Amino acid sequence: MRLGARIDPIGLATVLTYGYSLSTRTVLESVEVDAIDAARFADSRVPSDAEIVELAVDAVRRHLDLHGARGAPIILLSGGRDSRLILLASLALGRRPRAVLTLDQRGDQSDAAIAEQLAAAVGLRVERVATQAFSGPRELERHQQQSFQSLEHEWFLPLASRVRTLGGSVTDGIGSGVLSTGSLLDAQAIALRKERRYDALSDWTANHGSRVSQEFLDAARAEGIPLADRDAVLHEFAGVMKSLESTPNPLGMYSLLHWTRRGIGASAYGLLPGDRVIAPLYDEALCRALAAMPMERAMARDWREIALASLDRTGVPYAVREGGRLPRWARYPLRTIRSRLAWIAFVRGLPAPLARLARIADRSPWPRQTFDRAAVGLLASLDRSTGFLSGGARGG
Repeated sequence: MRLGARIDPIGLATVLTYGYSLSTRTVLESVEVDAIDAARFADSRVPSDAEIVELAVDAVRRHLDLHGARGAPIILLSGGRDSRLILLASLALGRRPRAVLTLDQRGDQSDAAIAEQLAAAVGLRVERVATQAFSGPRELERHQQQSFQSLEHEWFLPLASRVRTLGGSVTDGIGSGVLSTGSLLDAQAIALRKERRYDALSDWTANHGSRVSQEFLDAARAEGIPLADRDAVLHEFAGVMKSLESTPNPLGMYSLLHWTRRGIGASAYGLLPGDRVIAPLYDEALCRALAAMPMERAMARDWREIALASLDRTGVPYAVREGGRLPRWARYPLRTIRSRLAWIAFVRGLPAPLARLARIADRSPWPRQTFDRAAVGLLASLDRSTGFLSGGARGG
């Protein structure tokens, strides 16, 4: 990316509105990603339960073989279904990982605790990777690595750092799980799509995703940040939705093709080189077969549950969100203090428009505060790469 590159106002506006970019757009006018014909993902026949198991295991085998030259992979394990499926399918194929990593968390039913239980049940040991305090330089770098396509996944930075230290390939559970559990597979969103009320569906999608607060969005436009207006963003969103209407599961496909594929690149969130990332649940044969399931059927029974019913004999439950506990800042007070001091220092070094946006981010309600601050980092990183705040790269 070069200084003076022109910003695409629609591309940048979609990132802030939804938390990720849409269609073939990026934040730059001169750069697009390849389009995908959604219809080719809709196979003519819905797979049986036995075929789902076979497809999942074959996908893991195929992707492990593709990365075989790097030796046994590192497996990233959480308390959820995607990483569990990859681990158990790998073991069923006789492929043992050389390391298992999980992000350190507190709580008896946290992702880290469940990952340890699951690994122990199959004779493996988990390494907990400590979370990190906020770092301004690291925040700027991660947005560049993610090609400014997402407000999410700062949490992945310590795992990516540990993987780079260990070397070799690493598994990533990103993929077709969203065909059963994508965020738009909700009764209200389904009703809005059936009525083709794309304006209301756009608002619903933004409000239930990783977007910035409306105050932040309005202030960014007032500061002269090159952002398209709501109608242009809505037009982009409606075009995407209309392109998916011929598929059996359009809202699941939206998550697969425009959140999974674009927002986090199907490559460990863009924070590791793609040739080192094993993403078997984004396998084309698997995705095409699962995309043939009508939306109601896909929602009624998570396809991963079907596969795990055949592979999982551990009896280990899934992780749950624990309620009634101390807030995160109280559970991790030292990290919270370090993060706050680092954020203050980061804001002091920002151009005046971004510093003013940072103050809005600081008073935004949770969880929007998280994404408002991420947007400040994204804009600062984009300015460092293009110089758009100087006025010469603001786009049309």
